[in-house]
Amino acid sequence: MSDAPLAVVGGRLGHISVLTATIVLTCLGLLLASGLQVLDPMVRHDDFAALLAEPSWYYTKTLYEGRWLNYLWHFRGVVTPSWLSYLAYQFFWAVFAACLANLALSNKAELWHRVALALLVTLVPSALLISLWFNTLMPGMGLVALYAWISTRVTESTARRLLVVFVPLTLLTYTTYPLFLLALCLSRADTQRSLRDLGSLMTVFIASFALGMLVIYTLNSFEHGIFGVPMAPWRNATPAHDLASVLENAKQIGTFLYESGRVLGFGYFPMTLAHLALMATAVVVCGRRDPLRVGYILCGISAGLGLIFLQTVKSGISLPVRVIGFAWAMYAVLLVLLVLQLCEKGGLRERLSRNVLIFFVMAYAAGTFQQSLIYGAWQKETRAMAASIGSGHEPVYVTGTYKSLLNADRSGIQNPRGLRLRLAYLTGRSVITCEVHPEQCGDLPPEMLADRPPGEAEVHRLDGKIVVRLSKQVVSARH
Repeated sequence: MSDAPLAVVGGRLGHISVLTATIVLTCLGLLLASGLQVLDPMVRHDDFAALLAEPSWYYTKTLYEGRWLNYLWHFRGVVTPSWLSYLAYQFFWAVFAACLANLALSNKAELWHRVALALLVTLVPSALLISLWFNTLMPGMGLVALYAWISTRVTESTARRLLVVFVPLTLLTYTTYPLFLLALCLSRADTQRSLRDLGSLMTVFIASFALGMLVIYTLNSFEHGIFGVPMAPWRNATPAHDLASVLENAKQIGTFLYESGRVLGFGYFPMTLAHLALMATAVVVCGRRDPLRVGYILCGISAGLGLIFLQTVKSGISLPVRVIGFAWAMYAVLLVLLVLQLCEKGGLRERLSRNVLIFFVMAYAAGTFQQSLIYGAWQKETRAMAASIGSGHEPVYVTGTYKSLLNADRSGIQNPRGLRLRLAYLTGRSVITCEVHPEQCGDLPPEMLADRPPGEAEVHRLDGKIVVRLSKQVVSARH
């Protein structure tokens, strides 16, 4: 495959910096792969609090998850359009990935290598999954992007000192965001690596992380009267209390790793095996030339996974796959370093390694676009419901269950609030789901509460109210 198209683009962007060009091209690639998400992004039911600027809906997460900065974001007093928040979140995500690529790759790397690395980081399925909470996570991702950009402008020692500020701040937004900052520090190409230097960096990071936890504990103590971060009741945690419970909870680690491998390969097992083989190859090939370079990256992956595994063993809860993004980012760095090393001698190795990298970028862009179409079907269906409801002040009553809608299952809608808040956002009306509050639907005519075949919604206009009739039957896209 010729590099001519990318060379042309690179020439046209020649008047701007390599970093800026990488950010621009990464943003474009990410937004193109996001497809219809850009116009009407999917919003998870517990992300509507941030979208609608309702701090009372989010308050409990300060206690159970320590997300105090996110909570403050809910007090902004302005309801920002979902598409604008989505664009801001994806821009910040692209800035982080582009900065990581420029910090990790030496001057020998071409622009397309940097863009390929950045796109591999941004288009991973775990990033797509977590992006559905973009309204809530936008401030935290903004901090990650800010630190990444600053890291490209300051010396390595200054960037490390800034961890003391940025690690606690990002920890107040999302637990694994500090690990992205660690990835930036560990992946730098200009580091004078040694075991002593690695120990120094990890000490600063661990101390900064501990400081962040202390801040969260202190805030929880002042506000909630609890010095700590208890597990939310709905998580059904099984805290370890003896060796038997530790071993039982440790089984969740295997579940997490299996699900991570499945999701990171878009559910295609050979893709997962290919990544495992490439990672092993990168460790061996790159490790022969610069074992400390590989060791730094593996240390970051191990430290992050260690935190996840510790939490799993302690609580008995298997964390979602969307937290694995930091490890994928560091693997992507290893993969591109392998490609660069194999390209040095030219010939068949260069062509094969280059084509493998391009294949993965295109495959993940296609997979992300395909998933956006699935979300788009739910968005289209709910927009049609909202159009049938129309504007006005009458309350909307939803009978039956959202689980009767096939697109709800395909899009992973997990709670009646997903439909209720979506319709409330689109129509500006008060929406009551009879599935959750049957006592508020007692005055509806019996025929409105009767079951109907699963499928599309049926909208009825009654005196002083609107009824959206759904089936009570649960359907599944997996059958």
